[in-house]
Amino acid sequence: MRLSTLIATLQRIATRGGDPDVMVSVQSQAELRGTIPAVGINAAHAGFDWDSGRVLLTPAQPVVALTAAQVEAIVKSVREGQSWHTYQTYKTLRQRCRDLEAQVARLTSKNGPAASA
Repeated sequence: MRLSTLIATLQRIATRGGDPDVMVSVQSQAELRGTIPAVGINAAHAGFDWDSGRVLLTPAQPVVALTAAQVEAIVKSVREGQSWHTYQTYKTLRQRCRDLEAQVARLTSKNGPAASA
């Protein structure tokens, strides 16, 4: 969206009266009931240096871009009744186990079969 389009849209909204909150909608995999999930805007400023030519909005809460694979994993985890954080902990521990198994295999092969007895 271009700044001119945003300004025109905001001006049309402003003519309706009131002073509505400015929010950014966020994607949610949860079933929607009621309002659309959104976060507020704390600030707006013109970008400079590498961000010149851009208007940047600072959200009131962190907004993180997820890959399609991460979203799919979250959806699967939620469907199975698990939390995303539990899934991430599981992935980390699973990788750690694989690394330790590989280290044990290297040490065993280095020291020979007698060392493991």
